Formats: sequence, C-alpha cells, structure tokens
Amino acid sequence: MKVLIVCAMGMSSSLLETKTIEAGKNAGVEVKMHAITTPDVGMWDWQANWVDVVLVAPQVRYKRKSIAQAANPLGIIVQDIDPITFGMVDGEKLFQQVREAVKARDAGTAVETLSRR
Repeated sequence: MKVLIVCAMGMSSSLLETKTIEAGKNAGVEVKMHAITTPDVGMWDWQANWVDVVLVAPQVRYKRKSIAQAANPLGIIVQDIDPITFGMVDGEKLFQQVREAVKARDAGTAVETLSRR
C-alpha cells in the first residue's frame, strides 16, 4: 500500500509514518509512506506519484476538500487522521484505517472519508 501524509511541518508525521510501516510489516503487508507539507501538496503530481490513500493530519484538515478534488478522480482515497491517533502516534490504528480504506475501495464501496473515530 502506498500512503501520502499531508501535514504542517512533517515532524510528528514522520514518527507516525515509522510506526505505521512497522504495524504493516507485523501484519505481513508492505506499506510505503511519504509525508509532505501543505505547500507541497499543491504541486504534487497525482498521476506520476500515485498513492492508494492520502491521510490529512488534524492541523491541516482545512485542505482535505481541495486535496480530494485532485485525488479522488484518480481513485485515490482521501481521509482525515483522527486527532487522537495522530497525537498518540498510534501506527497500528492508522495502519488499520488505511487497510480498511483500501479494502473498501477494492470492493467498490469506498467513501472519501470514513467516519471520524
């Protein structure tokens, strides 16, 4: 699974990235993640750098709609990261969120954002 995290500065998201990759590895799933800042997301080439899921950090949720407008037509899921998951750096919970989103997309039942937990 390929995941893009959109955040403000990238410091806390890099910790979450490491823990999520580790959770995927423990489940036998390869997870590739990359974090970018909000200014960089406007220049992101969605076709050349395709991902399964874009996760939007709590402090930049205001960007989710514009990100979704660019990514959703390509079949890329855009979701918010739950503030508690983000704050607790809960890689296991974030991995489960990504896994559920990809599973729903592949089954044809994906929605732009799953219910906030």
